[in-house]
Amino acid sequence: MAQRKGKTLQNPFQYLKMALLGTFVLSCIYALNQIHLSHYFPIKTVRIYGINRSDHQEVQALLLPLVNNGFFKVNVDYIRDRLQQLPWVSNIAVRRDWPDQVEITLIEKNPVARWNSQGLLSESGEVFLPDPNTYPAHLPILIGPEGKQLMVLQYFNEINHVLQPIHTKVAYLEMTPYLSWKLTLDNGIALQVGHKDILTRLDHFVKVYPKIVGNRATDVEYIDLRYPNGMAVRWKTVEAV
Repeated sequence: MAQRKGKTLQNPFQYLKMALLGTFVLSCIYALNQIHLSHYFPIKTVRIYGINRSDHQEVQALLLPLVNNGFFKVNVDYIRDRLQQLPWVSNIAVRRDWPDQVEITLIEKNPVARWNSQGLLSESGEVFLPDPNTYPAHLPILIGPEGKQLMVLQYFNEINHVLQPIHTKVAYLEMTPYLSWKLTLDNGIALQVGHKDILTRLDHFVKVYPKIVGNRATDVEYIDLRYPNGMAVRWKTVEAV
């Protein structure tokens, strides 16, 4: 009876040893499989689409260690998260293409203006700070209090719509700390608009523009639209009202 009881007590320890041995063997097999998968299924081609202003070398340096572990170990979510941190990137898609390729499609932000000499403003109102060497040329300049970029962008778009009949656009738009507006058109005319009835005053300006300015835009120093019943024009060579 005593011998049977001793053998029964030893069985749980034997099972534990067998379980640990099995876990060790499975771990070794998994590690070997990972090594073989990485060795036999390396990434040979990485295709990147949509890079226009992002730094090619920066993208390549970031991708190299991420795709160097074989087809089955490429972490597309991690690659997406890392590339999303690049200043020009708005959206990104990453997919593996059997048996040895990774395909990446970048959608870059569309800048509509420079903002406060700090960076660029996207069409969605996001301020972002890429390398100044990658800035597009001839962007309009928008100036405003911090946190007011969406309001300034909205007025920028609405003013450009009002200006369509005279075939000009905003080159410079400033919202001062006192919430008054100054702007310069792409034909060089500076406008003082004030702080109220902005679009109404600009609409009136557009209607009288052919008669008052016409083809003499280069002769205008500035136009003040802050008068309730009219406007004042200061000419570079001849003064007129």
